Amino acid sequence: MTIRSFSTMLTRRSSNTSLCVHRLAPSSSSHMNLARATYIAILAGTTLWCAALLLAPILDASSLFLWGGMVRDFFGKICHQLDERSFHLFGRPLAVCSRCATIYFAFLIGTLLYPLLRSLKSPVLPRRYWLVVALAPMLIDVAVEMVGIHEATNMTRALTGGLFGLIIPYFIIPAAVEAVQQLFNPHPSLSNTITQKG
Repeated sequence: MTIRSFSTMLTRRSSNTSLCVHRLAPSSSSHMNLARATYIAILAGTTLWCAALLLAPILDASSLFLWGGMVRDFFGKICHQLDERSFHLFGRPLAVCSRCATIYFAFLIGTLLYPLLRSLKSPVLPRRYWLVVALAPMLIDVAVEMVGIHEATNMTRALTGGLFGLIIPYFIIPAAVEAVQQLFNPHPSLSNTITQKG
């Protein structure tokens, strides 16, 4: 084998290797499509969940009250559903209490606002102290009621639950986007890495 032919062979192999690497590397559009699909799935699921909360009192007030009971039975596994601690629609309580309801609806609002405040392409977690900001008021409201210092009202339950629900999507959505991207592109050197501030 001559030096020229050997050099030509190495050049071809190098070209083929580069081509393979190029094909393996995920495109930015692929990452964006996965991020959008993940976001849409979360938004759709949250919308359906919140719609079900409103559906229960609507069904109760109609001739389909048996279906309303089925909806309540489903949510009864995760909420006490006390009438006096619930918001009402058409004279019937929502499927969950006021605190749970505002957590869910605030989560929906936070999810709707997410693309306006954060990039789906590059997931970024908020600073950790935002978890404290989200959780502390709700925990304090529950604690002071349990020890008898202060009786929580539907207003305090709604305010503290709403704050938690509004903030938590900014932790869940970027984590979900990164998890899906890792699932479909598990190679660590070829996937985006989630960024955390703080």
